[in-house]
Amino acid sequence: MFSPPRRRKLKRKPARGTLVRYEDRIAEVLGEARGQRVMIRSIHPDGQERRTAVKWVNLIPLETQLF
Repeated sequence: MFSPPRRRKLKRKPARGTLVRYEDRIAEVLGEARGQRVMIRSIHPDGQERRTAVKWVNLIPLETQLF
């Protein structure tokens, strides 16, 4: 049985402006927040742009190809 490749998590805090994947959306890192969190900007399914503080260990680096 074939299983899809597992995505690796970030090993350190991403730099400002880095594109990452968070859950089912692509986000831009805006900067460091409190604790082990970073602020991200992403577009939600309803079309609204939102800024959110998330734990940086939950961010997944983008592969070399977006599409």
